[in-house]
Order: sequence, then C-alpha cells, then structure tokens
Amino acid sequence: MSLTPTIRIITDEVTIIDCLVDHREMFKTFDADKTAAFLVGEDFHLVFYFADNNLENRFLMYIVEDFSVNEECMVYVLQQLEEQIQQNHRVYTMKQARNKVLDMLYMTDTFRAMFGKTKVKEEDEYYH
Repeated sequence: MSLTPTIRIITDEVTIIDCLVDHREMFKTFDADKTAAFLVGEDFHLVFYFADNNLENRFLMYIVEDFSVNEECMVYVLQQLEEQIQQNHRVYTMKQARNKVLDMLYMTDTFRAMFGKTKVKEEDEYYH
C-alpha cells in the first residue's frame, strides 16, 4: 500500500522476510515482538515482527524512499508510532522503533551530505 509516492507500508510476509534476509537483518528469534531499521540505498526500512499468533499480519514494514529529502514522510511514520504508544499498543516495541526513526531524523543532514544532496536542503531553506 502506498500512502504517498515516497512511503509504502508492506504487510506481505514473504516480501518482508526476503528483504530482511537479503539485507542481513533477519531476526534471530521469534519469541517476542521485534523491530529493525536499516537502509537500502537511500531508502529507510522499518520492520516489525509481532509474536502474537492470532494476528493475520505478523510482519509489517514501512519504507520511506529517499528518506533524507522526505522528512515529512519520516515524521508521518513517527506520528504513527506515537499514536500506537499513546494507545498502549505494544509500547516497548513502538518506543524502540520511535527511537530508531528519531535517530535517523536527527542525522538527516549528515545523510544528505553522504548522499550528495546538500543542495536540496539549501534550496528548501529559501522557501521557509
């Protein structure tokens, strides 16, 4: 499901597991809820595994494409996590994920520089 052209939510278990394996991020155990965050190129991936056998979708993955210039999408993911925390839904795991997203947001300028996108930030600053 695409929320915007630069953010997707994936619930297909096979797709998510393939992605985790391909990028050496596969969880070692499945006895508790887990979360992982990693980059694939310039795209930010946030993956959840929920240990509840009663859930139809035990895996969930957010992908923010070109995250260093799509901060509003990262903020959207952050807001979704905050909402889950406020609703007391898997609080520990959601806080772990929130911290991972916050870390990436704090480092956005660094990633922009690494990706050679410093001009994007400079152009944006003229409009604010």
